[in-house]
Amino acid sequence: MTLNTSIIKNMKLIYTGLILLACTLSFAQQGDERGKNRQEELERLKAARVAFLSNRLQLDVNTAQKFWPIFNEYETKKEALGKKYNEQKKVLVSESGWRNMSDTNADKMLDIYLDQKQAELDLEKEYLTRFNKVLDKGQIWMVIRIDSDFRRSLMKRISDRDAPPHNDSKGGGRHEEPQQKN
Repeated sequence: MTLNTSIIKNMKLIYTGLILLACTLSFAQQGDERGKNRQEELERLKAARVAFLSNRLQLDVNTAQKFWPIFNEYETKKEALGKKYNEQKKVLVSESGWRNMSDTNADKMLDIYLDQKQAELDLEKEYLTRFNKVLDKGQIWMVIRIDSDFRRSLMKRISDRDAPPHNDSKGGGRHEEPQQKN
């Protein structure tokens, strides 16, 4: 085993450990304390996401130093867009609620939705071009794919954590599928 292979394997273990630690810590707190520590949780999730991306992209030091500032700027702008449009949506919803929204407000909501999607698309196009100056095409696709995978795995963890336990009085809490006859 070469030194580089050994270093890469150790880095993968470290990144995986960081991801698990960050996710575990972020979901451990409950109730009021959770509200107070929301910013800390977001920071831990961001760190886990960076570790997840770093691990999968396997960037060399030089490329990482160029990539991460661009990616962080992209994320900051993406978050700002989300906040901007969510504030606009909150105003419309607070007037009458989701279920009792007037047709006029529903039209406005749809316009806001489309404006947000277009702004996000424009931002993505801009930053994909900037990523192209640092990463190869495969790595750029991996950034998109890996980020999507991270979000999906995070949502799965949250839904698994929040799902009520399945109780089956005859099966001891386990649900077994009926076997098919041949």
